[in-house]
Amino acid sequence: MDETVQAFAKLSIAAVSDALDSLGLHGTCHGIAPITYGYHMVGRAYTVKYLPVAVDKGSVGDYIDEVPRGSVVVLDNAGRTDCTVWGDILTAVAHKSEIAGTVIDGVCRDVNRSLELSYPIFSRGKYMRTGKERVDAVAVNVPISLGDVQVRPGDIVFGADDGVLVIHQEKEKEILATAQRIEEKEEYIRKEVLKGTPLKEARRMHGYHQLQSKQM
Repeated sequence: MDETVQAFAKLSIAAVSDALDSLGLHGTCHGIAPITYGYHMVGRAYTVKYLPVAVDKGSVGDYIDEVPRGSVVVLDNAGRTDCTVWGDILTAVAHKSEIAGTVIDGVCRDVNRSLELSYPIFSRGKYMRTGKERVDAVAVNVPISLGDVQVRPGDIVFGADDGVLVIHQEKEKEILATAQRIEEKEEYIRKEVLKGTPLKEARRMHGYHQLQSKQM
């Protein structure tokens, strides 16, 4: 049981994003979005690096049987949108294996299977064209990137309606504590305004405008 992952799963992704800002850390993955609303995915990264095929054409997805339960599969296809690296067979296996979800710096296909199984996928879009003989999975569990965010094996990956962010392992406890403090303060503000306190006053009382300020 990963208590840190479970603790992050209780938070909003916005609070975690604000915590990253407060700590001066970058982990928000611009341009990567859920294929539908309602997903809440938190797990440790199992990374896969893709490159364009060489003379010897390699595999697109035989790694899936090795992914631990509860992990998030993170695929680095360099943001390519002209061919996919994830489809219905991978979705079916991942769902059966209780994998937490998939994040792609690129595109997916066979979206209907994900919707049918309620399997979380976050990507730069959807496109039906296969990656077979176009890309090659050259390495697993190595540092990769989601746009300008580095992801290393074991980093926590958080996906929700608002998008995806990465929580680096060496800072995860500090990020968690900061996000919990931010979410607690915002809940106090919500309770105050529902009691009739003017928003400006409620924010002042609980230091709202300092919540995302960088810590010295």
